[in-house]
Amino acid sequence: MKIIAIVLIILILLYLLLTYFMFVLISKKSTNNILPMSKAVAKALEPYAKQIEKGNKWIEDKYKKNEVKDIYITSNDNLKLHAILIEPKNSKGIIIETHGYRSVASRDLYPSCFNYYDMGYSLLIVDNRASNLSEGKYITFGIRESEDIINWVKYVNETFPKQDIILAGISMGASSILMSLKDVTKKMNIKYVIADCGYISAYEEVLYCIKKFFHLNGKLFIGMIDIWCKLIAKFSLKEKDTISSLSNVKIPILFIHGTDDDFVPTINSINNYERYNGPKELVLFDNTTHGLSYLVDSKKYIKSIKEFISE
Repeated sequence: MKIIAIVLIILILLYLLLTYFMFVLISKKSTNNILPMSKAVAKALEPYAKQIEKGNKWIEDKYKKNEVKDIYITSNDNLKLHAILIEPKNSKGIIIETHGYRSVASRDLYPSCFNYYDMGYSLLIVDNRASNLSEGKYITFGIRESEDIINWVKYVNETFPKQDIILAGISMGASSILMSLKDVTKKMNIKYVIADCGYISAYEEVLYCIKKFFHLNGKLFIGMIDIWCKLIAKFSLKEKDTISSLSNVKIPILFIHGTDDDFVPTINSINNYERYNGPKELVLFDNTTHGLSYLVDSKKYIKSIKEFISE
């Protein structure tokens, strides 16, 4: 009996260590993108290096001309959050942009942001918590990031009263925005939302990725991973989801997704679209993997946004 008890204790300890390692791997801030999904996305971006370089050069030129302002706000949990602000003359509104999981604005947002500027909009390009110049130890898959979005909206409302706001996010950034909408009021002046390849639930997305990229039964680990999230990072994977957040919202939302997305399956945006009762549109990009819709067909991407806003 003692041997059996010792074996059980060892197995339990190994299980706890494995799930803790998984929690650290997927949630703790790291400059090394060693996750299989991060490597897959990086490889998929290689054919679009020139487009990404073009967007980054546009930002660099704005910096050289002193047309970029560094903006800082404080999160609800006292983190210093960073964004850059770029304003054209006679701005018709402000687009708040947020990037994806373990990514940066220079990769996800810079390649396309000049299009919004050319349309006459100011840009507030956000560094998500635990990314680039924003503080934070843990990525929370949109749970706390959604609260950060609300604080950025409040900053814009206070700094630029009566300016129309468009929220635009990619991947986790899109999910963060959609999760934030239940806390939005009419006074916040949010006119449109652009949600590119977001997932419905942090819980379901982590579950999917464990199976897809680690080839393990996620149901055996997800419960304990969520407990580590609660104990250490002070959030739960089940705390929020996009469907419930959208239940009482009537803001026009443009959902965008690639049909070959194997990181955040396309069904996420389809379900968000079908369950949403407000003004909406769904645009799918054929033969396109995760987060590449703009890079694959920038003309269709920008045309879809312009038509959606004009309608």
